[in-house]
Amino acid sequence: MLRLPPPNSLIARVRAWFGLGQAELALYLGISPPLVRDLETERRPLTPAVRAALLPLLLQLPPPAVPASLTPGAALPPDTPAPEAADLDFRQRECRHRAERLLAEADALAARAHVAARWAAALSALLPPNPDEPAPDAGSVAADTPAARALAAALAQAADPTDPTRAADHARWLRGWLGQRAAPLSAADIVRYHRLRAQAAGLQAEAEALATVLLPPYLQTDR
Repeated sequence: MLRLPPPNSLIARVRAWFGLGQAELALYLGISPPLVRDLETERRPLTPAVRAALLPLLLQLPPPAVPASLTPGAALPPDTPAPEAADLDFRQRECRHRAERLLAEADALAARAHVAARWAAALSALLPPNPDEPAPDAGSVAADTPAARALAAALAQAADPTDPTRAADHARWLRGWLGQRAAPLSAADIVRYHRLRAQAAGLQAEAEALATVLLPPYLQTDR
């Protein structure tokens, strides 16, 4: 079972403070990595020779109350040079531009979905009679619907209105065409829509964060 180093282990604090791996600290001390591991987990005690080699690093450690490891979101050291404003500004504008493009793609998918929903809502009123089912009686309500009249009007404009198969062929085509118009987004397109919006949100957040960095110091506030 893995044995974690004690929280007050000197080896662990030195490694955390100076960002050293066990092999790197072993090179510095002139000992083997397994020995560093045993010293860190206190399987073996520090010998006088190892303590003497470690002392220059120990003297640089902060008081025990100061965490040796960095916490998430830690700021850069105070003397870090200022960032290159031009590079950050370019990245900020790039993020906003890419976010706009992604949102435009997502909006196009949303528009398709809304149009398809409108077709679907009207589909029952637009579908012509199915030619592969028994035809309704000539005087029935089903034979005199807006869809049936629209089909008759379309056929009346045909080059050869006497073609006996044209009505059935056109009705089949029209039913298929209307079904395509009313088809909802595919599962892949729905996933793509949400991914596009999530990616755009991430780019917008990055642009906002960069805008804060680019503010003059007197306008920046601690977060």
